Amino acid sequence: MKLFHWLVFASMSSHPSLGVHPAPVKSVVVIGGTHGNEYTGVFVSKALARRLKREKKPYRTFELSTIIANPEAHRQNKRFIDEDLNRQFSYKALEERDESHLMTNAEARRAMELNQILGPKFSANKDSCASPKTDMLIDLHTTTSNMGTTLIVAQGDPLTTKAAAYVMLKCRKENKISVLMHTHKDQKSRPHLSSIAPHCFSIEAGPVPQGVLRHDIVENTQEALEATLQFIERYNEHPEEVDEELRQAFPSGRITCYVSVASQRKGEISSKIDWPSDPENPNFPSWMVHKSIQDKDFAEIRTGDPLFVDLDGKVIPYDGSHGSPISLLFINEGGYYYASSGTGISVAQRREFHFETAKLVPLEEED
Repeated sequence: MKLFHWLVFASMSSHPSLGVHPAPVKSVVVIGGTHGNEYTGVFVSKALARRLKREKKPYRTFELSTIIANPEAHRQNKRFIDEDLNRQFSYKALEERDESHLMTNAEARRAMELNQILGPKFSANKDSCASPKTDMLIDLHTTTSNMGTTLIVAQGDPLTTKAAAYVMLKCRKENKISVLMHTHKDQKSRPHLSSIAPHCFSIEAGPVPQGVLRHDIVENTQEALEATLQFIERYNEHPEEVDEELRQAFPSGRITCYVSVASQRKGEISSKIDWPSDPENPNFPSWMVHKSIQDKDFAEIRTGDPLFVDLDGKVIPYDGSHGSPISLLFINEGGYYYASSGTGISVAQRREFHFETAKLVPLEEED
């Protein structure tokens, strides 16, 4: 059996348990350009939009559309204009902005617009979910890190974890699929654009430079996206059949995954090993990533292993502050040079994940 890595951003929410199928997905929106200089998602979205004009309704059971999330940042080939758009969608951020902030922050305004177009995320009583216009959002991203094709799904949502398993099953071997679990206590607190919808699914592909199109990365993204859409179509019509196919492919139901470590810094969405910034430029690091870990995403490091190099060429070892051993993700990710995106290297723990229940296997039961 193939060994698959899961990188799953977790959002705890109430979803059907094993044996109970979720309601059919009736509306899906594919998003490109949440970060304006991630060109792959924009290209794939535009190609899909062209196909939708030509074929009208390629999927029988759900409505499909596309949107460019941050068109102004994309036009300027920037990750964002004022702040990272993919950090603007927690319930608090959507509900508590004042007019002066909206006037001066392009991403804050765009987040409000997207929440109206695709959501709303939550109802005005602040306790229960509204009835959003979109059942499932598929957000397309790229990374400068060597992470292959990474599927980002929500803990507690069997529909999206089954979708991820289906993508793994259907994609070519050379399209290395990975999947990350992010530590948010609930979907309301998730700041990502995809969290507007009840079912949130992201595809992150790399490595590719910012503001660059690579044919192979576009193909890998398109393959993963097409498999996801095929899953939705089949699961809407014959969920039992799809469940059985997945059980045959993954008989234990347990798959290796990576769970992001809780943040140690206020306002950060997940834990990162930070580097100091240049005093003259907060977006320029004073340390660089050590060559021994470059391109080694998902690998483990231990206390004392080389991690950074300073301006004098001195090696800065890992100090064990996040535990030991730990796994590193998004190593030297270009987007994480920006303070508003959260600087540094993401920290994760290797765990096991049950795709049918969308829950982590208890530590004492892991292999």
